Amino acid sequence: MSDNTLPPVPQGASSVPPVPPIPSVPVPPMSAPPVPQAQNYPVQPQFQFAQPQPQPVQPQPRPQQSARRSRKGLIIGISIAAAVVILGGAGLAVAGASISSSVAPDTQVKTFLQDLVDGRAESALEVMGEKPSGLLTDDAYNASSNHITGFSVGKAKTTGDTATVTAKITQGGTSYTQEFELQKAGKTFVVFDVWQLQPLPLGAVDVQVQGPDGLAVQVDGNTVEGADESGLRAFPGDYEVSVVDDSDLFDAAPATANVVGLSDAAAGSIATAAVATTLTEAGTAAARAAVDAYVDGCVAQQSLAPTGCGFQARAQDGVSYSNIRWTLTARPTYSIGDWAGNGWSVSTATAGTLDVVADSVDSAGRSGQSGTSLPNYRPAGTVSVVDGAITFSSSALPF
Repeated sequence: MSDNTLPPVPQGASSVPPVPPIPSVPVPPMSAPPVPQAQNYPVQPQFQFAQPQPQPVQPQPRPQQSARRSRKGLIIGISIAAAVVILGGAGLAVAGASISSSVAPDTQVKTFLQDLVDGRAESALEVMGEKPSGLLTDDAYNASSNHITGFSVGKAKTTGDTATVTAKITQGGTSYTQEFELQKAGKTFVVFDVWQLQPLPLGAVDVQVQGPDGLAVQVDGNTVEGADESGLRAFPGDYEVSVVDDSDLFDAAPATANVVGLSDAAAGSIATAAVATTLTEAGTAAARAAVDAYVDGCVAQQSLAPTGCGFQARAQDGVSYSNIRWTLTARPTYSIGDWAGNGWSVSTATAGTLDVVADSVDSAGRSGQSGTSLPNYRPAGTVSVVDGAITFSSSALPF
């Protein structure tokens, strides 16, 4: 066998045979062994190069530390999950406490009072389940003054479906207590009781206009529905009541009603605003002229007892009278006072004198002229404005 012949690959030997050095052909350095040239390595047909076979990789046993790490990871995962549940439960507890507090009886009272402090009358009404009307509107309330400025609310006392809450309230320089009643009104989020503040009787502005009928009433410069009624429910505050008139016969001075407290039973909660009217100089002159016209009308009646005039001349028995004539020999003067229910009062300052004469015939047929004098004539009554004019009404009783 030639020296260049490759020996057969023994069983169990390496799959890559060693390549003998070839002096005449330098082998460049490579990462893999060079492939021999065919002409330098004659190969017998019965020999073949064995193809490299991959060696099976034997599985290595897993270290015990990895198993311990897996168990540790599982424990950590379970701990995190438990923490999430605990934190989630705590969050639910906090949320539940917040919801419960938001619908608690004392919270409803605080919301109601804070609305009044902040000028939100209609929001306060909504807490009570009422709708705006009269003076119970944002516009009317904010036009008034001397509102509630502070409060403190005690703990609710619950009996069955009813809760009571007592609050101390500050209004200007006055402090007072107010009890609120609430009723259960269902549930929210299935388990939390909802409480409804019950409507309060509230105080009221008692409007009294001491003047002619038909005057338009305003409260703090605003026309208010029902302002001509005697009592307007109102939140605590000062309300200025006035009347609108374009007459030059009288003036009207505004009046202020000071409502203190939230109950009609509280002292000062029913406040009267009496708007007084007084005659102007022109009105006073017109009033005197109206009384004079009344007296003149009485004097013009040809009767011993003029109708509605408060004076008369007595007839003698058995004598008939005709052609009766009254004469005002001294005209009375008058004093005009304050409004007295249905008008400005009129009294006599100085009395007048009336004379009367008549033709008479007695039972014997004798005729002649009869007469008498009334020296203390004192007309009295009231004057008012009707259809823009002053009129006089006598207070004299009929004979």
